[in-house]
Amino acid sequence: MDILIQITLILLLILVFIQDLKLRAIHILLPVFILILGLVTYFKAGYSVIGLLYSLAFLLVTFGGLYLYLSAKNRRLTNPFKKNMGLGDVLFFSAVIPFFSLHNYILFFITGMLFSIVGFLIIKLIVKTNLVPLAGLLALYLVLLKVGSYIAGFDIFFTNLL
Repeated sequence: MDILIQITLILLLILVFIQDLKLRAIHILLPVFILILGLVTYFKAGYSVIGLLYSLAFLLVTFGGLYLYLSAKNRRLTNPFKKNMGLGDVLFFSAVIPFFSLHNYILFFITGMLFSIVGFLIIKLIVKTNLVPLAGLLALYLVLLKVGSYIAGFDIFFTNLL
């Protein structure tokens, strides 16, 4: 059953990558299905709901900081989800919370952003665009992490790496 969940997850992440790359948007059900798989895996492993709440709080504080930064920069209240970030990106960040411990989620968030910058620079060489397929690049990054974790035989998602 676990391998079926992991294969389904990887297929969904690949769909997110392809869809975001082509359309610069993802279907709302993709993050919903990813979240459901994550919650099933998370609670099946016996983890507490408090870990999810801490990671969600981190995400809310981060997006709150983004809101305050953009509002100060533009000298007026600015909705970052109109111009700077898509709703699909936010949904994706929320959907992958159950796949990580709090510390590893923060690490994923930071390294995923770095991966996305490099990925976008490569995409920009091929396609002339200023839109970053953030959810798609993060989905690709998560696939690479999942495959790497499986090959290495080491759980990089809940083992305390810091």
